[in-house]
Amino acid sequence: MNTRLIRAVAAALLVSGIAVSGFAAEASQPAWGAAATCTIGATLREGSRGADVVCLETQLIARGLTGVIGPDDYFGPSTTQAVITFQIVHGLAADGIVGPRTRASLATVSAGSVAPGPPVPAHVLETRTIGTSVQGRPITAVRMGTPGGRVVMIVGIIHGDETKGALVTAALRTMATPAGIDLWLIDSMNPDGVAANTRGNANGVDLIRNFDVGWNYIPRSTTNHQYSGEFPEDQPESQAIAAFVTAIQPAVGIFYHQDANVVSVNGTRRLIPTAYSKLVDQGTGSVPCSQQCTGTAGTYVNHTVAGSTTFLVELPGSASVTPAMIRRHAAAVLAVAVL
Repeated sequence: MNTRLIRAVAAALLVSGIAVSGFAAEASQPAWGAAATCTIGATLREGSRGADVVCLETQLIARGLTGVIGPDDYFGPSTTQAVITFQIVHGLAADGIVGPRTRASLATVSAGSVAPGPPVPAHVLETRTIGTSVQGRPITAVRMGTPGGRVVMIVGIIHGDETKGALVTAALRTMATPAGIDLWLIDSMNPDGVAANTRGNANGVDLIRNFDVGWNYIPRSTTNHQYSGEFPEDQPESQAIAAFVTAIQPAVGIFYHQDANVVSVNGTRRLIPTAYSKLVDQGTGSVPCSQQCTGTAGTYVNHTVAGSTTFLVELPGSASVTPAMIRRHAAAVLAVAVL
């Protein structure tokens, strides 16, 4: 896979007026049934023309990649960008050429995929207070997309001194949601920590060590700041998230952190975090823990919700996080949500 090409295309998707999010509503609306009935019969690349290009663009748009200009009979730069994004997400060679493997992947809607359809314009359908912090601050989730569809939960902040993930959830509120995705966005599950600029909550508990799956006691310390609490889920913030997870049953979940610059490959469908890592050009690997990685939120969700794919995204250090990077991560959320 050409990393330089992926990086260039991702940047183009994110900064262009055509597809700043990868899901912008610039294209005309296709006949959604056409994606299931047309067949691409030839290898296509930028500059190709004809009915096969119309079919290709219809299929790409139907799968949420509405940055495509069309559908029309010309394979232009926006179609190349969409093809490469599709190829990255589906583990194909990201060359922008629609050869036999890409055609076969486009023609197949996997059992885990969301059915094609028009994206839902950016609009908050519901704002729900799911709990309060130790100091009484609300923990709020907003809902977008398609109620009753595949549930996707994104948590921007769990550590109060790692706040850049909230920029991703803020960006997602401005973007169209792919068809069939029931999207829940939680800017922060640790508002007291954010207010105090501390890793833990107002009780000094590291909330990612407080969930009731694989919990082990980690005592207070002036050096590691990973105090687990005295008992699993003895903090109101972790209780709120646990109850919310039980209520909505997320099929896909992402918790944002800093500063390790890595994506953890966890959950049932490892394709999802792997594709995410490629879309944002980050490596995959284990998240570093100075103590045990115990009582974690992602492990809790994957254990509690059958078939869930919940994973952690460690952004780089704050100085390295740019607006373009945030838009790129938000676009990646929407791309993998439909897998």
